[in-house]
Amino acid sequence: MYNFGYSEEGRVGSLRDLHIWLRIFRYGSGHRLGLVLAVLLSLVVTGATLGLPHLMQMGIDGFIMNTHLPAVQRIAGLGRIAVVYGILVGLVFLAGFFQVVVLETIGQWIMHAMRRDLYAHMLDLDLAFFNNQAVGRLVTRLTNDIQNMHEMFTSVMVTLFNDFLRLAGILVILFLMNVRLALVMSVFVPLAALITVVFSRLARERFRAIRRQLSRLNSFLQEAISGISVLQLFGRQRDSFRKFDVLTREYQDLTLRQIKLFGTFMPMSEIMSSAAIALILWYGGGEIIRRELSLGELVAFLSYMRLFFQPLRELYQKYSIV
Repeated sequence: MYNFGYSEEGRVGSLRDLHIWLRIFRYGSGHRLGLVLAVLLSLVVTGATLGLPHLMQMGIDGFIMNTHLPAVQRIAGLGRIAVVYGILVGLVFLAGFFQVVVLETIGQWIMHAMRRDLYAHMLDLDLAFFNNQAVGRLVTRLTNDIQNMHEMFTSVMVTLFNDFLRLAGILVILFLMNVRLALVMSVFVPLAALITVVFSRLARERFRAIRRQLSRLNSFLQEAISGISVLQLFGRQRDSFRKFDVLTREYQDLTLRQIKLFGTFMPMSEIMSSAAIALILWYGGGEIIRRELSLGELVAFLSYMRLFFQPLRELYQKYSIV
C-alpha cells in the first residue's frame, strides 16, 4: 500500500480502560436528568414489551381454549385483552419515541461540546504537531470520530442497558413459566453468546480498519485538492489519480469485508434462533399432548424466545461502534 507520509493511528483504547470511560462520562454528567429519563423510558419499553406475550397466553388459555365459559363471555374477554394489548403497544411506541428524542438531543449537545473542546485543544498545539499530521486526518477526528461518539451515546450506552435488562427479564420469566422448557432453551444460550462475542470482536476490528482507511482517504484528498495547482503544474494528475484509486479500492475492500461478516452473522443468528424454536416446539408440543403444558404457555414461551434472540443481534451491531 502507498505510504503518503503521515503516521498511523495511535493506540487503540480498551473497553476496560477506566480512564477513557471517565473522560467520556464527563461529557454526560451535565445531562444527568435527561439520561435518567432515558433509562426510565427504557424500563417502560422493556416492561411493556415483556407484558405482550403474557397477554397472549391469557387470551388463549383464559378465553379461546376455555370451553367452560359462554361464547359471549369468551368474546368479551378477548376484547378486553385486545384493548390492553393495544394500550401496551401504544405505550411502547410513545416511550420509544420520547426515548429517541431525549437521547438524540443529549447526543447533539455532547457532540457539540466535544467538537468545541477538541478544536480548542488543536488551536493550542505547537506548529510541530501539524507538521507531522495530515490535515485530512485531523478533519476526520473532528467529524467522523465525533459522530461515532454521538452514536455511542445515543445508540449504545443506554440501549445496551435496555438490551441486558430485557435479556435478564426474559430469562427470569422463562424459568418462572416452565423450568423444563427453559432448561431446553438454555442449551442454545452459551452457543449464541459465543457466536455474538466472536463476531462482535471481528466486527469491531474491521470497523476500526475502515475508520483508519477513511482517515487516510480524507488526508490524501485534502492534500491533493489544496495542492491541485502544483499537481497540474508538474503534470502529476495521473499519478495522483492512481494513488487515489488505490486508497478507494482498499476502502471498498474493507467495507465489503465488514458487509460479508455481517452477512455471515445474521443468517447464523437466525439459524440458531430457528433451531431453538423448533426444539421448543417439539418438546413443548409433547408436553401439551401429555397435558403438562397449555397452548397459551407454549405460544407465550415462543414469543419470549424471539424477544430473547433479538438483543443478541443488536449487541453485535452496537459493540463494533465502541
